[in-house]
Amino acid sequence: MAEGVVVVSFRQKIADYLAGKAGLGKIKYMAFGDGGHNADLSPKPTNENATGLVNELLRKELEEVTQEEVLSVTGKGILETTDCVNKVISEAAIYDENNNLVCIKNFSAKKKEADETYAVSLVLRV
Repeated sequence: MAEGVVVVSFRQKIADYLAGKAGLGKIKYMAFGDGGHNADLSPKPTNENATGLVNELLRKELEEVTQEEVLSVTGKGILETTDCVNKVISEAAIYDENNNLVCIKNFSAKKKEADETYAVSLVLRV
């Protein structure tokens, strides 16, 4: 499982929630994109100030949400055999039920082939 970077805008939402100013939504979606890598296919540094993926290809409901540790939650997204065929995947992000970006992760580019199912699990540490 990869550790996602909790973005600044979501950390602000946590602070607002604790101050009684706003609510928090449950994590619900994972977005997949191809903008998280350099020309040599190595991952770009993940930006904690990101407002979304560099180039989102597909957003789907999370397959699974678990809490394996007291101070973390893991969201698992799956690309099925028909999703993003022949696309290069190098970034993923978790969004809440209100479509607010929660965390993001860049990784080495991987080409998604038609006979593959591809899963990404991102751990959010709070």
